[in-house]
Amino acid sequence: MVDGAAPKAKIRQYAKGALNAAGIQDLSRVPVDQVAAAVGLHRRDLFELGEEVPRRFRGVVSKLKGKVLGLLAIEKREYFVDRTVPIARQRFTEGHEIGHDALPWHEAAFWGDDHTTLDPSTKNVLESEANQFSAELLFGAGRFTKQADQYAPGLEVALYLATEYGVSAHAAIRKYVEDSEHAIAVLALGQYPSQARTVRHIEAQSFESARFVKRYGRLKAMLRPFVGAATYPELEALLALPTGSAPSCEIVLDTARGSTRFTAEGFTNGRLNFIVLHKKSRLDGQKLRLMSVDGFELLPAS
Repeated sequence: MVDGAAPKAKIRQYAKGALNAAGIQDLSRVPVDQVAAAVGLHRRDLFELGEEVPRRFRGVVSKLKGKVLGLLAIEKREYFVDRTVPIARQRFTEGHEIGHDALPWHEAAFWGDDHTTLDPSTKNVLESEANQFSAELLFGAGRFTKQADQYAPGLEVALYLATEYGVSAHAAIRKYVEDSEHAIAVLALGQYPSQARTVRHIEAQSFESARFVKRYGRLKAMLRPFVGAATYPELEALLALPTGSAPSCEIVLDTARGSTRFTAEGFTNGRLNFIVLHKKSRLDGQKLRLMSVDGFELLPAS
């Protein structure tokens, strides 16, 4: 949580209130437009904006041209979203703008959000809170975590539920790891440049569940700033992956419990590598099995 930000539980309660106002309790893919309508907001295309932008904000909007993803005009009860970006990004942006309106201490009359303010690692308190609200809204204020934790830990759980909940794989992996009752972590790394064989550990995008921290400690204490084939040859195939997911491997890390062997499962969205770490246990629950309509088990995409 960003210093000074409201507690997660408080923001979750406001998200629950918005879901309840829209009569949504058990849907995985939250109809965000329905939530907006329930709280008296109306969506419009960002590129419909013209002279309607308040004069005192036109300079701000002009500077964000080509970068802005969403706007909120509280007095007019309207929010604007860039419809040219992927649907998952649009949904997150919508939830973010609704959050600015739903959280009563966000009192600015006009909000403009770009890739920086919508980044999960933003240090701006109000933007971080709006991001948290959006995540709670899209993930059903705890429903996603409850569903995910029914299964043994694994990357395939997050990727499968990402589709079901209409969110990006990145967002699903982060939410899965942060809130899970299992001892699980996600390590975020850059991608291999054309020549170099090491990548930077992206601490701002790496997360551990509370149980993982209690049992093994923080990832940043286990890893060097740069990771590569020389230090962790087991990750070579995962780091070289252009997009998608790869077969799992094992990696040994120096944890608070000494040298510990983890199952490592990799996914890349083309910009970052995400490596989910967990230990297999008979106590973790049933492994997720994806079945076709014909009754055949579907293997995770490689």
